Amino acid sequence: MKSKSDIIGSIFLFLLGIGALIGAVQLRIGTPTEPQPGFFPFVAGIILLTFSTLIFFQAWLGVSKHKVAFGEIGRPALLLGVLILLVLVMDSLGYVLGTLIASFLILRILGAKSWRVLILTSLSLSIGTYVLFDRLLGVDLPVGLLSRWGL
Repeated sequence: MKSKSDIIGSIFLFLLGIGALIGAVQLRIGTPTEPQPGFFPFVAGIILLTFSTLIFFQAWLGVSKHKVAFGEIGRPALLLGVLILLVLVMDSLGYVLGTLIASFLILRILGAKSWRVLILTSLSLSIGTYVLFDRLLGVDLPVGLLSRWGL
């Protein structure tokens, strides 16, 4: 039995992959040893084209897995909301505080129960990624509220 939703979804993803390839070529691809700005979008476009083609043929041949009713929407919606909120407050709060709060909320949404795990993981993630990107790799991250203390 052909799955219309899988066919339509795979065609949409295929077109999205084509768009990624076109955008990547316009940015210049480069080589694997000397990648240009379009290299990773090009690779992502190829992967998207490959998987969408597989989904299309599975759906067309009727090999698709059994249909699953539209799943739980609450947790993914909350995760998306936290990420959108993080983008909105990143400049004012700064990277470390924004990531600390966002990772705490995300871990809580994903089901972490222990307060010690929540706090230690959130602190480690926010400070560790700040040190990695800002200090070691030289990426300028927003300081926000921490600039008052000279950090």
